[in-house]
Amino acid sequence: TKLEGKWRKTGDLQSSQPPEILFIERCYQFLREGGKMAIVLPDGILGNPDLEYVRYWILQNNKVLASIDLPVEAFLPQVGVQASLLFLHRKTYEEKLMTTPPEYDVFMAIAEKVGKDRRGTPIYVRDEDGAELVFPKIIEELHKDAFGNRRIKQLKVYEREIDDDLPGIRENWQTMN
Repeated sequence: TKLEGKWRKTGDLQSSQPPEILFIERCYQFLREGGKMAIVLPDGILGNPDLEYVRYWILQNNKVLASIDLPVEAFLPQVGVQASLLFLHRKTYEEKLMTTPPEYDVFMAIAEKVGKDRRGTPIYVRDEDGAELVFPKIIEELHKDAFGNRRIKQLKVYEREIDDDLPGIRENWQTMN
């Protein structure tokens, strides 16, 4: 129940709750104080005005470390849902008691490409004209020479690269921490 602009626990049982909301609470219960988790949530939980109490609960019990908006292709062709990836830190008892919690930075990013299209077909890096690019890669292979000695032979090959924003997002987040 919302009283005086804040959500308060009333002890009243809800007749039903969507499973994704119960999942958030269960994942939280598995964490110890100060523990961290990454969780994929449908964007409806993060944006639906009727679910403000869920976001309030998340913020009361967790520190949001990062929020990464995923494209709808992330789970296609099996599931077509707009989702976000949240990285959370479970607040300690002392952190929850703070009347004015300290301000902190939250890493936010939008992934526009996840290396596949809506049918699950891989998408490769292309130039501005639409041609697929190839990148040099060194492959090491173990060979035996004429005397039976094992030698590592390096081969230079050219391969296509999957067009995926997530590795770059990870690198950006790591440089900020």
